[in-house]
Amino acid sequence: MFSKIIVVFLSIFLVACNNNDDAEQQDCSEAICTLNFVTITVSVKDALGEPVVLDSYEVIDNATREDLAADFNGDEYQYLKEQGFYPILSDANRVQYQNTTATLTFKGIIDNEEVINETYEVAADCCHVNLISGNTEIILE
Repeated sequence: MFSKIIVVFLSIFLVACNNNDDAEQQDCSEAICTLNFVTITVSVKDALGEPVVLDSYEVIDNATREDLAADFNGDEYQYLKEQGFYPILSDANRVQYQNTTATLTFKGIIDNEEVINETYEVAADCCHVNLISGNTEIILE
């Protein structure tokens, strides 16, 4: 009889814990986050290792067709681009991608020709965006 009571108690406890985990994933009001501002970047270099400056680039959310590169056209990003680094997602987009994953396509343009077409899986939690998969070091021949 005692073992049945323990089994019932443990079953209730485990179910209660599972429900709390689901609620915590959706509710970020109690999340403790770092003050870091995360930006996921892609490095583009030539075969000699020199930075490649693209004429333009796009970061397309494959589900919405939104071009996220528009968020990175400010002067604060100009130095990165001159060094061959291109932002594809930042914590400024965190809420939009919170608790989901998304597929983004990075397209690089030189002389009106698409020279890069790479796919990335990204996600965000309550605090930051993160890269799940994708080539962040592109070498152009």
